[in-house]
Amino acid sequence: MALGNKRSVFGCFLIINIFFSILLAIRYFSFLPEFPTDILGSSFIVTSLIGQMALLGGILGFFAFIFIFLPRKIFYLIISFLASVSLFVQLIDTFVFAQYRFHINEVVLKLVLSGDVVDFSIVTWLVAAFSFLVIFLIEYALLHFLSAYPERKLKKRYFVCFFVLCFFVSNFIHIWAAANAYQPVTISKSYLPLFQPATANDWMRKHGWIDEKALEQQKKLSLKVSSNLNYPIGELNTVTVDKPVNIMFLVVDSWRFDTFNADNSPNMWAYAQNGVSFANHISTGNATRTGIFGLFYGLPGTYWQSMLSNQRSPVFMDRLQALDYQLGIFTSASLTDPEFNQTVFAKVNGLRLRSEGSSPAERDKNLTEDWLRWYQHRDKSKPTFSFLFYDAPHGYDFPKDYDKKYEPMLADVNYLALNKDSDPTPFMNRYKTSVRYVDDLAKQVLDELKLTGDAENTLVIITGDHAQELNDNKLNYWGHNSNFTAAQTHVPFIMVGPNIGVKLEKEKLDSITSHEDVVPTLMKNYLGVTSHLNTYSEGIDLLGSSEKRDWVLSSSYAAYALITNDSILEVGAGGQYKIYDLTNRVKKGAEPNYIYLKDALESVSRFRK
Repeated sequence: MALGNKRSVFGCFLIINIFFSILLAIRYFSFLPEFPTDILGSSFIVTSLIGQMALLGGILGFFAFIFIFLPRKIFYLIISFLASVSLFVQLIDTFVFAQYRFHINEVVLKLVLSGDVVDFSIVTWLVAAFSFLVIFLIEYALLHFLSAYPERKLKKRYFVCFFVLCFFVSNFIHIWAAANAYQPVTISKSYLPLFQPATANDWMRKHGWIDEKALEQQKKLSLKVSSNLNYPIGELNTVTVDKPVNIMFLVVDSWRFDTFNADNSPNMWAYAQNGVSFANHISTGNATRTGIFGLFYGLPGTYWQSMLSNQRSPVFMDRLQALDYQLGIFTSASLTDPEFNQTVFAKVNGLRLRSEGSSPAERDKNLTEDWLRWYQHRDKSKPTFSFLFYDAPHGYDFPKDYDKKYEPMLADVNYLALNKDSDPTPFMNRYKTSVRYVDDLAKQVLDELKLTGDAENTLVIITGDHAQELNDNKLNYWGHNSNFTAAQTHVPFIMVGPNIGVKLEKEKLDSITSHEDVVPTLMKNYLGVTSHLNTYSEGIDLLGSSEKRDWVLSSSYAAYALITNDSILEVGAGGQYKIYDLTNRVKKGAEPNYIYLKDALESVSRFRK
């Protein structure tokens, strides 16, 4: 085939593939909380969709063009493969976005490739492989069709002009929207992968075309990442602790509040009857990173990056080490993703980084056995701090021969088959079985405390790092790290041990509590810290006098939310916000409670210089 004909076929092939990607990308905007009804917002969505997909297709085409001098069959195989990879990755990205409302990124890839945190079933891999094969065959057939009928030529220059026009229109709209904090545009830009539209605020300001007041409010709401920490605020004051109690954090990854009961978690439920259970406990995050962060730091998860940059351990862990606690850190998944080895446990020598095993269930079993060996050989003259972090519910996992009490149940989890109309019952039954399996392992730990007589001198905190949604709100959310409803943030929270026998007021047990409250409660009541709580934490003392709390903060990898009894104010990294009801549906016409917002903004910035 002549080089000119080959170029013509390649050009037509590229344009058709751009339209394929545009059709796929339409799915992203089907998940908008509400579609803009104004001409500017809707025009931005249409033009940015076309312009961004054309840009990405053009970049791919530029690199593919270097193979045009190869023999025709080899050239066809290469560009068919490249086009198939591009469409396949975008297809997978639409599924990721459908469940989590963010795109494939470095964090997602690390979690998948690690095998510890995200573990796909063989069915999911087979479906993915088959889908890729089908896409490749379609692409290869398309090339042969175009080369067989060279007279069927597209008016390529018209399409190119159309794509370029859409690209510039979308960027011009965004320049104005960014200068005026126009949220129907600035929020919807995050729905397209790798989309970074232009801004020109300095130029707009020069010409007086900018809304300074709106920009200032957005700036206040935005997440600030700084390496300059003021944590804690001053040196902590302490008193001698004559007989330090043992402390245990028994944490279950992805633990829903509604599975903490006598049927699904009978052993932890029975143990909890000797202590107190808080009914409205909200995690500091809808993901492991921010949930565990808040549990150990007593701060919003928005401080994560600052603590990581400084490799600053929490004052809670510093105080444990100052009191010569023996530290038993036993986790199922790796402590390097997220980087807890550089934050929470930055000062722990000889840190056990992960459990051995090929599945979450196997690693959980290994975790339990390792803790039992460590605990039985500990120095009994010293107090102990144990952190046991189970993972099976995160992977909906349990041993193959484990009793399947709940039916019907999914045999395997195929994430690619999930949608808002999927029946969650078989999924929920598999999830509940994984929780019950962890409960059986937890029984071995709790029985050891009773057997050794240490239960009376051990403060046990039982909770989850975050919850796990199974399409609870019928919006196609499965998993976590995608919204801040109770389905992803409401976790069990139980305290059992010394000084917990006192009956707290029912009002306190039913009020909103947070992972932020754990550290100040322990530091004040058990670890001899006399400094005011707000010098090192944003939480309250759960064992102190009742404090009415109207809101709490929770955060994800890229956003945070102010959660009240009737609304969720979600704020993106750039300061764009939406107000939702408790089912994650937009509350039209709602305005932020500025009193709450003022306090929340102080909370996310007070420990920065």
